[in-house]
Amino acid sequence: MRNGISISMAVVLFQDDTDSLDKLINNLFLATSKFKYVTLFLINNSPEDIVLTSFLKQEAGKDKRIKLLLPKKNDGFGAGNNLVLSSIASTYHFIINPDISIPDDSQVPKIINYLENNLEIGLLSPLIKYPTGEVQPLLKKESTVFDIALRFSGLPIFKKRQLNFVNLPDGYHAIHEAENAPGSFMVFRTSVFKEIHGFDEKFFLYMEDSDITKKVNQISKAIFFPDAFVYHEWQRNNRKSLKGISIMLRSVFVYFNKWGWKLF
Repeated sequence: MRNGISISMAVVLFQDDTDSLDKLINNLFLATSKFKYVTLFLINNSPEDIVLTSFLKQEAGKDKRIKLLLPKKNDGFGAGNNLVLSSIASTYHFIINPDISIPDDSQVPKIINYLENNLEIGLLSPLIKYPTGEVQPLLKKESTVFDIALRFSGLPIFKKRQLNFVNLPDGYHAIHEAENAPGSFMVFRTSVFKEIHGFDEKFFLYMEDSDITKKVNQISKAIFFPDAFVYHEWQRNNRKSLKGISIMLRSVFVYFNKWGWKLF
């Protein structure tokens, strides 16, 4: 592994509690402790949260590796992540949800080693587990209108189709190309992330991970890499609210308008 490798990480926050965030910051720096050049960008998408903003300023003041970004309003997950585009000059860039934890300091080196030896890869998605150790079936096939509708309904119908959509018949044990990588933890070759201009900001939330995977696969390659794993608490549950449903439906419309309405 090259000594000059640099890592940047971005975490978009929205009304996160400071105790959990303190644990996340410590976890991320421990997980990347084998690397000399590490920068953590914390983007506060809830500018009205005075407690969170005060905590973030305190943390950034204590550790020069932390860079704080304070947008004046919440323009969405993708837009928040894109705020770092003009600032990053790292070798690899990590997109990390605030409910992620990395189990030890061996996972990130595994990821970086693989990327260093496979230069055609622009995006890597590791295995993602619940804190219990159970695998989260988040690695989806390319989205179709029918598959999105099935998952959105929550109904136990077309079970074989639903299992196939999340690649369960193929298992989560082998490295393979990713059509639809989960946005909770993404590792980009920074040059690729910048070449595609990050996330499409038309997506406020939902489907932005599907979209960016397709963008990467147009110029590079996205892969699933189960030799490394992270834990994900899966705290996002606002699809059940009317606002969440509205945002989801808008994102679906934007996605299929952009990539074509593939029905089945």
